Amino acid sequence: MNHESCNELSPESTPLQPIASLSKEQIRELFSDARVEAYEPGQTIFAHGDANVQTIYLLRGRLHLQDNAGTTLQTIEAGNEKALHPLADDDPRQLSAICDGPAEILRVDRERLDIMLTWGDVSAPETEVVMCEDGIISINKADWLRTMIKSPTFRNLPAANIETLLNRLEPVVVHAGQVIIRQGDAGDYFYMIDDGTALVTRNPEDDEDSVELAELNPGATFGEAALISDNPRNATVSMMSDGVLLRLAKDDFIKLLKQPSLQWLEYPVVKAMIERNACLIDVRQASEFNNHHLPGAINIPMRDLHRRAQELSPASNYICVCQTGRRSSAAAFVLLQYGLRAAVLKDGMQTIHLTS
Repeated sequence: MNHESCNELSPESTPLQPIASLSKEQIRELFSDARVEAYEPGQTIFAHGDANVQTIYLLRGRLHLQDNAGTTLQTIEAGNEKALHPLADDDPRQLSAICDGPAEILRVDRERLDIMLTWGDVSAPETEVVMCEDGIISINKADWLRTMIKSPTFRNLPAANIETLLNRLEPVVVHAGQVIIRQGDAGDYFYMIDDGTALVTRNPEDDEDSVELAELNPGATFGEAALISDNPRNATVSMMSDGVLLRLAKDDFIKLLKQPSLQWLEYPVVKAMIERNACLIDVRQASEFNNHHLPGAINIPMRDLHRRAQELSPASNYICVCQTGRRSSAAAFVLLQYGLRAAVLKDGMQTIHLTS
């Protein structure tokens, strides 16, 4: 087996699903640490029972998906529709993938892809006009999402809280020389730079001169340490230029990093509820749904959920499902805000073996 980087894969033209739905910037980031591997005939790409930590696509060649007894259940050939989707994406793997001849595959980080899809599926207007202390300004919440997903602070934010976060962030116009946080003060806000640059300085004990520690550019975040630890600010941050900051109050910051209260259901419970006329809503994209889905599920992609929620009945029970549970938890939270009864399939479809 040989492997190399996937620089030859173009973010502008990839047909792989659901990767193709991401922004070009996100695809470049995803591909930056992905790799292409070459296999010889008869080699095993993954085996039944393996942990699924990477999403795998067949780029060239042909392979057989076999059960634990070695029986071929499906043959996948590069270029066909099935090859545009992840291979046997259960966790743990329920099938083995055996090369029928020379083959090449792509491996991408599964969790990173799932996080990107979740953030990308949250509906946010491209531009919005808001009032702030300095008057009317235009903001772009879609840009905020693309910035926040890069922040370690928000990468593991519970998916159900993403929309609330967008609504709670407050844009603030700032000016060159303005001190945003001061060393020794109590923490009150978390900040993210939307536009402009800032300087981080610290005044060591018994030293009258401040030491310059870092320059912060758009997309950088600061102020979270004092909020999490409840200790005084450990540095001063001041603006080097005019700009716009996004700030989040301490109480909101702490609450949003915690998982909201949702009802998580095991699949046997879900099956029993469906038999009693509960509705199973698959919130993945149409291409994912059409490739495979649970029996009886209907497809309402996350991006359409706000519009379609008004068509749903408050008298019904709804169970949201996706591949891992991340996107469906965000969907259930949305439905709850509309006064609907909603739950989540625990761990998503990844633990339920589907062969079609």
